[in-house]
Amino acid sequence: MNKELFSQDKYTEHTLSMSFLKANIVGTLFPIPLVSIFVIMFAWVEYSLNRKWFSISGNAQFLLWLLVFYASAFLLIALHELVHALFFLRGCENRWKSIRFGIKSATPYCHCKEVLPLNLYRHSLLAPLWLICLPLAIVALLTGHGLIFLLTVIMIFGSGGDLAIFWSLRKYKGNRTYVWDMEDAVGCIVYNCNEPDSLK
Repeated sequence: MNKELFSQDKYTEHTLSMSFLKANIVGTLFPIPLVSIFVIMFAWVEYSLNRKWFSISGNAQFLLWLLVFYASAFLLIALHELVHALFFLRGCENRWKSIRFGIKSATPYCHCKEVLPLNLYRHSLLAPLWLICLPLAIVALLTGHGLIFLLTVIMIFGSGGDLAIFWSLRKYKGNRTYVWDMEDAVGCIVYNCNEPDSLK
């Protein structure tokens, strides 16, 4: 929905934002519980099965490992932003025209130009965790592969900014609450409807 539809006489605005630099700092704190749980589970499985999860012999194998690691990390980061976009699209009237990708302060981002329903926005924030991090974690636990383990940890930490925004939205609820994703900062503007009637 177009941002201009949300006039101040019908909606109360609440800005929840932080700089990209602060988001990178705060984003390292929110994933710590999830990372800790995953690392403990991984260590317990490896110990129980007596598996050797990390083994590299020779410089050539090490260079190949690094190449695969960085290539995989790049592709997963791109997939992370694409997942955001696919969930944003569910609430976009102009479809892909309302989606923008970019990089600011060394941080990739996906921005939606339209105002979205609160619940849809929340789903888009958590989607990469469920659709990328969870499958990676399961594969890492099943295979004991060190590369997949490290990629899982990186991707969980990569969701730190999303988790911080999700936490900031915890007090908002209702079908008549909408969110506009900010492009120049990490965060959003929340629109609370002042009237009992739905948006027309």
